[in-house]
Amino acid sequence: MGEEIIDHVIWEQENRGQYKISIIARLKGPRVYNVQYVVRLEHPRKEGLDFMLTLDGFKELGELFIALHDFCKEPILVNETNVDKLKQLLTTENIKNYTQISALKCGEKGKVVSVKAED
Repeated sequence: MGEEIIDHVIWEQENRGQYKISIIARLKGPRVYNVQYVVRLEHPRKEGLDFMLTLDGFKELGELFIALHDFCKEPILVNETNVDKLKQLLTTENIKNYTQISALKCGEKGKVVSVKAED
């Protein structure tokens, strides 16, 4: 028999299709010596998929999610003529840069903004 696994759900969200995404802290299990952090994707009728990120991976994913929070508010219309151009433009770097520029514009309106300096 395998060692008992104890997972603690830190955060989760379910969409309308009943798919779930969760951030999990694995507290006990085989070869668990430090807390392990996992991104779990769950299908409503299938077993979930656990994906362990490196610390840098979590940082990059978090930065992208923060950038997407603002970027996704922009209406971008898609049609057959601009799909290829959108594939070129919709990159992690472009989304983060757009969000930083947009944050500067918001700062002019009296909002407090934080812009991450490039490494």
